[in-house]
Amino acid sequence: MSLSPELQHRLAQADALIFDMDGTLVDTMPLHYIAWQQVAEYYRLPFSRPRFYQLGGVPTLETLQILSAEAGLEIDLQAAKEMKEGLSRALMPKATPIAETLAIVQQFFGTKPLAIATGSSRAGAQMLLGQLELAHYFDALVTADDVARHKPAPDVFLAAAQRLNVAPERCVAFEDTDIGIEAILSAGMSAVDVRDLIK
Repeated sequence: MSLSPELQHRLAQADALIFDMDGTLVDTMPLHYIAWQQVAEYYRLPFSRPRFYQLGGVPTLETLQILSAEAGLEIDLQAAKEMKEGLSRALMPKATPIAETLAIVQQFFGTKPLAIATGSSRAGAQMLLGQLELAHYFDALVTADDVARHKPAPDVFLAAAQRLNVAPERCVAFEDTDIGIEAILSAGMSAVDVRDLIK
């Protein structure tokens, strides 16, 4: 994959690069969708593929709160969360890195600080990064467990920049969802939509 001269220049000028994980670094979104479909069917929650991608990056518990409120249903949120996470864990061995993003990580590894800013739990992120042998590329991992506000709030990206000791405006961050891009821009960072890289 060859990057555009404009993007290559932006990355070269940045002091740090920050990556979302699901759907950006690792191709997990189809697997998460399968798990969500089963949870939604069990709890009779209206759910569609477009709605799934609209909520990409929102932590599991928060997604369940949104979906149950939209449906006007009261469900056992903790039990539903555990069901979703268990189904996802069972599917994650099928996950693979996204080649285009991994190539960028490998290109800048050792020359710039790199971080992950994900809406996943710390346990889930560590499991996935360990399974795919990706953890060693990153100087910081910030997860949904580390911030009070989640995407589209900028907190997870701001926390990643802080851990790298780099000003937000000197960071380029990568995302695959609209709310993720919104979070990056709200953090004052330059955004790369990986959907444009993998078309």
